[in-house]
Amino acid sequence: MDDNGRVARSNTDGSRSRSGIGPSKGLPGYTYLRAPGELWRSRYDGKNNLIVINNGHADYLFASQKRARKLKYICRLFAKELVLNNFRGFDSNELLERMIELSMYTEEHLR
Repeated sequence: MDDNGRVARSNTDGSRSRSGIGPSKGLPGYTYLRAPGELWRSRYDGKNNLIVINNGHADYLFASQKRARKLKYICRLFAKELVLNNFRGFDSNELLERMIELSMYTEEHLR
């Protein structure tokens, strides 16, 4: 994310360009899919521009006990999915750095 709040994207040739999230899609919505016992917390459904949240996951069940904690949890899942889908081909250290950066910006605006 640059100083103007735009997400950096990787081009097919590996170079980076600065652009906002595609205007045709915008920010994804989210929905729930109950899958207790499965390890995944969330996944991105690109066809429907949705983040699917596993509301059967133990972390979701714990987070949902308090409204503020649930909101932060969903925010972190969004950060994970947005970073994974906007920084394809980046190494894991850079992905984690971008996730922390995005989490900090979004959590600041939750108040």
